[in-house]
Amino acid sequence: MPAKKTQPTVQVDAQDLESKTTEQRLQMAIDAINRNGFYKNSNPILSFREAAIIFNVGKTTLTARFKGRTTRVEAHEKEKKLSTACEEALVEWVKSMGRRNVPLHPSAVAEHACVISGVDIGETWIRRFRACHPDLKAKWTTGMEKCRAGAVNENEVTNFYDEYNQLVKDYNIKPENIYNMDEKGCQLGIGASVKALIDKKQKDCQMIEDGNRELITVIECVCADGTAIPPSVVFRGKRRDLEWGRDNPCGAR
Repeated sequence: MPAKKTQPTVQVDAQDLESKTTEQRLQMAIDAINRNGFYKNSNPILSFREAAIIFNVGKTTLTARFKGRTTRVEAHEKEKKLSTACEEALVEWVKSMGRRNVPLHPSAVAEHACVISGVDIGETWIRRFRACHPDLKAKWTTGMEKCRAGAVNENEVTNFYDEYNQLVKDYNIKPENIYNMDEKGCQLGIGASVKALIDKKQKDCQMIEDGNRELITVIECVCADGTAIPPSVVFRGKRRDLEWGRDNPCGAR
């Protein structure tokens, strides 16, 4: 009677797997094969075909790598302008700058790579760099004033919402009595949005600005119940022209 086939066990987080590079997925597949063990005839319990499907890699490549073939990165390490370790450090630095609201344009990343390697870095390199690191993404930046940037940290935000929720609970404040008012300064030609590289998991891409607001200010006020007061637009000048407030779609004044 033939021996009962052992069922392999593999646990994979699909969302986490999506963020991995091909090389990382190959290594995960190899680790899973070794973890599940082998039959007496040395065949893996988790077959190469099954592992290739689970980890979304090529079966032929996985088989060759498992048998000791060097990676493409290792084979071409000497030809690269940056070593693997330097590239990984550069990626972490790009992510760190993005989290600190100083996102880097691809050209700035290329300049730093040039300083590290000591050789010229062209557009082709930055395209390959982005392709090799899917954990980075390009996103349009938005401006953030210095004074606000200093307040946007985990402790400040957590403390604010703890106090806010406690006040709402203590005084039984209804949503229709909760408003948020803010102002936005608009300057022509200042704070233009650019595309920067940041961590794929990062939602916002804000860039610190000097906070100078001299031209037009828009004041908006929104209620927690979903309603909003018509915005007010403030122009620099001694007199208000009534024509400014006519025929505008949102009823701004």
